[in-house]
This record gives sequence, C-alpha cells and structure tokens, in this order.
Amino acid sequence: MNILEKAKELGRELYNTEEYQRLQEVTKKVNEDSDALQLLQSFKEAQHTIQFLQQTGVQPTEEQIADYQNKRKNLESNLNLLAYRKATEDFYAVMKQVNEAISAGIEGKED
Repeated sequence: MNILEKAKELGRELYNTEEYQRLQEVTKKVNEDSDALQLLQSFKEAQHTIQFLQQTGVQPTEEQIADYQNKRKNLESNLNLLAYRKATEDFYAVMKQVNEAISAGIEGKED
C-alpha cells in the first residue's frame, strides 16, 4: 500500500469517528438555525472591523471593542453554536492525536 492509499484510509477512519460525525451533525444544525447564522454574521462583521482597524494602525474605539465583545458573548447564548464549538474542539483533539502519531512515526519513535 502506498502512502496516498494510506492517507485515504486514514481519512475514511477519521470520517467514521464519533467526533467527526458529531461535528457534521451540529454543523448541519447551525446551518439550519437562522438565529445562529445571524449571530455569526454579526460577530464576523465586528471582528473584521476590529482586525481591519488594527492592521491599518488605527486603534478601535471603546464602543467598537464593546460591540465586538458583546457580539462574542451573544454567540454563547445559542445552543447550536455552543454544541458546534464543543464538537470542533473534540474533533481537533482527535486530529492533534493523529498528527502526534504521524510525527512519532516520522521520527521513528515507538508508543
């Protein structure tokens, strides 16, 4: 089996993990939740404003910072977004373990 075949096999195994399946499930729920999508859009706009100002060397106003923080806090009021964050963290934890195992294999380390 060549390396690309093994990579595809790993992808299939990751697809079948409980963490990935849960992430897919909650992603679908978020995409079907108009309130969640509105909260995300509003947050992203505030985030973009802050980032743009900082990148151009302009200090955001206290009002802009407060607006950003308020919108970030509002994300936590939506159960689907909370579930999405948790599912994302759980799947990233699996991916971290996979990457560590790959690195160990590259470096010739045993378990």
